[in-house]
Amino acid sequence: MNVSRRSLLSASAALAVTPVKAIAADQTLQVQTAINKAISGDGVLRLAAGKYHVTGLQVGASLQIEGVAGKTILVGSAGANILNADSAKNLTITGVTFDGGDNGLSLAQCGGKISNCVFRLQEKTALLALDSKGLEISSNHVYDIGNNGIQVWATDKTEDGTIVCNNRVERVAAKDGGSGQNGNGINIYKAGNVLVSNNRVTDCTYSAIRNNSGSYCTITGNNVSRTGEVAIYVEFAFAGAVVSSNMIENVAFGISITNLDKDGHLAVCSNNVIRGVHRGKTEGAINGSGIYAEADTMVSGNVIENASDIGIALGWGPYCRNLSAQGNLIKDCGTGITASVTEGAGATYIANNVISGMKLAAIKGMDHQNPMTDDLGKVGAEVPNLILLKDNIIRI
Repeated sequence: MNVSRRSLLSASAALAVTPVKAIAADQTLQVQTAINKAISGDGVLRLAAGKYHVTGLQVGASLQIEGVAGKTILVGSAGANILNADSAKNLTITGVTFDGGDNGLSLAQCGGKISNCVFRLQEKTALLALDSKGLEISSNHVYDIGNNGIQVWATDKTEDGTIVCNNRVERVAAKDGGSGQNGNGINIYKAGNVLVSNNRVTDCTYSAIRNNSGSYCTITGNNVSRTGEVAIYVEFAFAGAVVSSNMIENVAFGISITNLDKDGHLAVCSNNVIRGVHRGKTEGAINGSGIYAEADTMVSGNVIENASDIGIALGWGPYCRNLSAQGNLIKDCGTGITASVTEGAGATYIANNVISGMKLAAIKGMDHQNPMTDDLGKVGAEVPNLILLKDNIIRI
């Protein structure tokens, strides 16, 4: 891992610390002293293989920490971060595992790269990056976490530019409860222009990837299994999102792009494969849906199979504006596509979709959770003015 505000650190000297073997022993003072001496010296701290029981280590200036990969372990206790690096200008950490503690690593206003690290058994968050400056979080293993895996946050809505890629995130609980602020594998909050790509995220109590109010974010190429709520969530005051080419299976809800009431709008949801969607913890009226969208969103080229309730849901009550579902394949769901026809809803365009094997209906007009039309996929059905249908292929 290398975190930097300016450039990478280069140093030649080192200080050694002998690990404590007893589980109950605490080495915070010893390791912190070694950190301080390394900072004031040549800037390198080498940690031998073993477990170091520490709490709230502080790195306030340039430092290079070197461990033995898989064998140098910083073990934390509940109530504090293992390592804080809020004001380090240049920090490089290699060969270190973060084990336990409230938070594994907390960063503020940092750039650089966090890669090839292991985070496990943190009570709250494995990695928190606040107000980052060109940060990359890549190829890390994060598992058995209490509340959230990787958090990319901003104090105010702004361009952030963090890249979160090629990480493995597994088994994230929501020990502190809530309705979605905990239990997420990768969580974006207010941070704009974030790229989340090619991550494997599994077994999250709530969402695998959750973007709350981050604008111009791209979520692509991720592989997701077993979430208790929406697998990929784009919500609240976002403006601009791309959700594409993700593989999602065995989840409570596939993809939700929502909150027109908070001016959440403008998205492309394309070329995702979603299979095995069942009802779960999702709050709201629509459960077991493959894809849901509310405003200024194109839903195209997706393949959805075995969604218990709805394949694609366009709008919710009056929250329905400029929505299009084109060229999707929807198979063996409850209802194929629904579109809001509530007073105040905007028009929806449903074209060139293949809808096969629906249990209830191919296409329905809805007022919130209430069906308002017959199956619009049947010949001769009366189609509301708010729904434009064209060239859909319906197979029973």
